[in-house]
Amino acid sequence: MKNYKKTNCRLCGSKKLIAAVKLTPTPPADSYLKKNDFSKVLKEIPLTVMLCKDCGHSQLSHVINAKQVYLNYIYETASTLGLDNHFKKCADEVYKAYKPKKGGLVVDIGSNDGILLHFFKKKGMRVLGVDPMPGISKKAAKYGVKTLEIFFNKKEANKIKKKFGSAEIITSNNLVADTDNLDDFVIGVKELMTNDTIFFFETFYFYSQVKNFVWDFTYHEHYSYFTIGPLIQYFKKFDLEIIDVVKNNTKGGSMRVVIQKIGAKRKIFKNVYKCLRDEKKSKLNSIIGIKKYSERIQKSKNNFQIFSKKLIKYKVVGYGASATSTTLIYHYKLNKILNYLVDDFKAKINLYSPGFKIPVYASEKLLKDKPDYVLILAWRYAKKIIKKNISYLNQGGKFILPLPNIKILNKNNYKNYLKKQF
Repeated sequence: MKNYKKTNCRLCGSKKLIAAVKLTPTPPADSYLKKNDFSKVLKEIPLTVMLCKDCGHSQLSHVINAKQVYLNYIYETASTLGLDNHFKKCADEVYKAYKPKKGGLVVDIGSNDGILLHFFKKKGMRVLGVDPMPGISKKAAKYGVKTLEIFFNKKEANKIKKKFGSAEIITSNNLVADTDNLDDFVIGVKELMTNDTIFFFETFYFYSQVKNFVWDFTYHEHYSYFTIGPLIQYFKKFDLEIIDVVKNNTKGGSMRVVIQKIGAKRKIFKNVYKCLRDEKKSKLNSIIGIKKYSERIQKSKNNFQIFSKKLIKYKVVGYGASATSTTLIYHYKLNKILNYLVDDFKAKINLYSPGFKIPVYASEKLLKDKPDYVLILAWRYAKKIIKKNISYLNQGGKFILPLPNIKILNKNNYKNYLKKQF
């Protein structure tokens, strides 16, 4: 997959970038292969978080070709546990807070299977999805959501405006951080806005990611690692302002950022100022704060490699065939201990992991095969995974949680773990 080194800050344009977090290079993280694709060479690409010394923004050193990613994409919203309920809650909260006109247009950029727009449509809104993933419009049509299979930019925004009019609400979830030419994207969004429009996007929040130690969420599709301070300055360039930040627990710690045109009447909520205070206290926009994060990752790696030496004589499998699994497998060198992977997302079954070509099977295999240990790579969903696979525990199996601290769960102690808040 084509990639290139990004030499300037995506937000302010500065070339004063310094390496802040160096993870093990990996192939494109979600490039799971079919057996007849084994001849494809997946090059390992540097996985380094760079810090801008001028504005404090963090971003990856290397950018992969977005068209190659999204035109061969297999991710669907349904594959992430609980995300449909999250989007229903999101639609409810936004509708209640901003009271859009019924029949007004809601445009979702990166709409995937249309589940968020489905909830807005149920509230009487007109909806339009934009997503380049081949065939996704057919899946969204099941929700009654019209979807344009295109990449969003200023040019396409003009076409949308001419055909469908301006939008009451524009949204983009888990895409803004995956956009390289952010200027073109934001100019396109603004083209669809009036003074009454709100634009909100959800993305993982780098402050929460660091606090929750979700470092495995660093992979090549995620170009930017946003904090609020640099974003406020960035949007000002386009006469736009952040008026609210709503944090949530998806993706290991995310935020909904709400934006309007400068001069519109809505007030700025206290949440914005709280985020700025938290970020300043953490020193996350400086090398001092990120260095602590990097050192903690290195310590975690060292601890797990010592622990994993005890596992070599056992049969160990991994639970979760996702992009984050690739980061974790490479950085912790888990290929040395994993016999295979299991997953509950049908599209991943019978594929092979990027680089190491570890086979992926359905999770039902655990009961038949009875491996000694199951390493939960998708550790943020550990409770749901354990509840689904209690029969495996009752038959003597053991789960291992790699993060945020190593933990072994068996039939005698898993109930106490399930009671704890995460």
